Parts: sequence; structure tokens; C-alpha cells
Amino acid sequence: MVNFDPRTLLVVEAFVLFLVGGLTFLAAIQGRRERTLLWCATGMWLACLGFLLGVTREYADLLTLSIIVTNMLMITGHACLWISLRVFGGRPVSWRWLGAGALVWLLLCQWPAFLSDTDLRVAAYSVLCLGYLGAALTEVWPEWRRYPGVATPLIVFLAIHALFYLYRIPASPMQPQIWRNWPDFTLVMFEGLFFAISLSFSILMMVRARAERNYRYAALHDVLTGLPNRRALFEQGELLLEQARPSGVDVAVLMCDLDWFKQVNDNFGHEAGDRVLACFAQILSQSVDAQDLRARLGGEEFVVVAANLGPLGAQELATRIRSGLSAQTDSLPCCLTVSVGIACSRQAGYDLDRLLARADQALYAAKTAGRDCIRVWPVAEAAGHVPSVAVARSRGGRLGEQPVDA
Repeated sequence: MVNFDPRTLLVVEAFVLFLVGGLTFLAAIQGRRERTLLWCATGMWLACLGFLLGVTREYADLLTLSIIVTNMLMITGHACLWISLRVFGGRPVSWRWLGAGALVWLLLCQWPAFLSDTDLRVAAYSVLCLGYLGAALTEVWPEWRRYPGVATPLIVFLAIHALFYLYRIPASPMQPQIWRNWPDFTLVMFEGLFFAISLSFSILMMVRARAERNYRYAALHDVLTGLPNRRALFEQGELLLEQARPSGVDVAVLMCDLDWFKQVNDNFGHEAGDRVLACFAQILSQSVDAQDLRARLGGEEFVVVAANLGPLGAQELATRIRSGLSAQTDSLPCCLTVSVGIACSRQAGYDLDRLLARADQALYAAKTAGRDCIRVWPVAEAAGHVPSVAVARSRGGRLGEQPVDA
């Protein structure tokens, strides 16, 4: 390969690393400080400083110091890359291993034979960097298993960079001993540029994708209970009904309302009321199959949408929910019960708005019958309660408002 001027290549490499590190840093401080990007930017800036100090190798009296300090900075830059992915995975910073590679290099440089052997230095440096790259791959692997489309580019770039260091470990008999005349020096510089740019964009993609997932989760889940909220109920519930409609699978909708919940807030405070709601959400999660939808509709109202469940199965599920709440009496501020209204798609159709309205009618019948009981539509129509269709279809307000004190 034709060699370019080494000093120019080092300065260009340092400039690109400084620029990409700066852009990564700016991305990190937008809004909340993203530690993954901060560590990534730190690694790039350390490598930038290492390349700048590499220019001093042209001076014989600074050669030894340059070899020691430059490579310590470059190795620590790779360590920061590993730490950035470790932080991304939610693991703590390992300060001991962060500086371990640089310390090993410093100790090796105390050996005169090591300093005088270029091939040995290249091999040792490559092995140390490979150690951190391997650790980085293990950190990003769980993310790749969950979201391969987002993490694949980073996996590929890390693997290419690791293969490049593997290529450098076997010493070539054609390799001269003067650092700036290495046949692969130009290749090293261009590979470094490619990796720095690819790395920053790949990590930024992962960070942004995770942020979008978190925002979507927050938009579709209730903060207090962790259950899907009204928006998620309609998005996921309608999808579940659309999938069940062609085969005629029965889908049950259970509307659950905690009895006399207002008295909990009045007598024990809203903090106690919040604990009750969180406890009931946990009961729902334990009682309902994982593939079924459970959501908090608003206030003390919860909804379950369960496929492959007819009226009898839905009543059994409602009974488990009521029993689960009764079993939690000791952990609640007072004795609580729940009323449940049920509607099934084979009787009410596969329209979610209609199913919710029919389940609300059944719930009102349960309230009228004295609470702490289960009612199934259409038997509940005898109660004479027909909720406003406009209220039932409104996705912005509280569906199925009760005319009696809940």
C-alpha cells in the first residue's frame, strides 16, 4: 500500500476523532445527559490526544515517552468504548478494569527488550485492544438478541475492528522497524477513521432507538400501575379482535371496578389509594394469562381483554380476580371488593367500543345488585341501564361513568 505522509495522517485522524467526539458529546447533553454517549465521546477524545502525541515520535529524545503515553491513551480509549456499552446495558462502571489495559502497557514498557521490539509492541497493543473489543461485544450482545435490527450495525463494526487487530498480531517478516514506514500504517489510519465514524453513528442509533421505545412505553402505560393505559387498550384491543374475527374465536371483555374506592382516598389518603390501585394491578397480572390484555381505563376502572374465553371462562377469571383481591386484605388499608361486568364477542360483536359499552352495562348491573359480584351481558340489560354511546366511544374521557357512588 502506498504510504501517505504519516504526520498528515495523524493530524487528520486526530481532527476527525475530535470532531466526531464533539458531536457525540453534544448529542449526549441534549435533554438528559446520556452517559453512554458521554463515555463514547471520552474514548474518542482520548484517542484524538493519542494520535496528536504520536507526531512526537519523529523526535528521538521523545520516542520512548511517546510510545508509552500514546498507546496508553489509545488503549484507554478502547476501554471507554467498552464502558459506554456497559453503561448502556445498565451495568456500573468498572473503574478497575477501565485502567487495567493502560497499566499493563505501562508495566510492559519497563522492559527494555519490549520497547526495542516493534513487532512485540504491535502484538501486545493489539491483544489489549482486542480484550476490550471482546468485552464490548459481550455487552452489546443482549441488546442484539432483543433488537437485532438496531444493534447489528454496531456488532458488525466492532467485529471488523477486532478482525483488523487480529490481522496485526502476526508480525510480518517484511515489516521494517521504523514506525512510520510500516506497510500497514496508512491502512491503520483509514481503518481508524472508518471505525470512529461508524462507531459513533451506531451507538447513537442504539441510544435513540431505546429512547423512542421508552417514550412509546410511557405513552402507552399507566405510570402508577405499570399497566397499559386507555390508548394502549384501544390499539392492542382492536388488533386482538381483528385477529380473532376471521376464525370466530370468542373474546371476553371484563370491566372491573373497585367498590367504594372513593372512601379509601377520603379516609386513608390518596397515597393509600395509590397503593390499592397498584396492588389490584398486580392481582390482574397474576390472574390473567400473559398473552391477554389488561389495562387501567381510568380512576379505579380496569379492563381485561382475553381471547379464547367465553362467558363461563370469563366468569372463572373474574372469580380468580375477586379471590385474589380478598386474599390481599391484610396488606390493604381496609377490606375491598370488586365488581365485574363481562361481555363476549360472540354475543356483542367484534367491535371494541361496543364490547366495552356492553361490559359497562353488566358492571352497572353488578353495582346495582349490591357490588362484589359478577354480571354477564346480555342478562344485565334487565337492569335498565344503557350508557351513553357518545361516552362509550369517547377515547379522551372516562368511559362508562357510573350514576351510583362507586
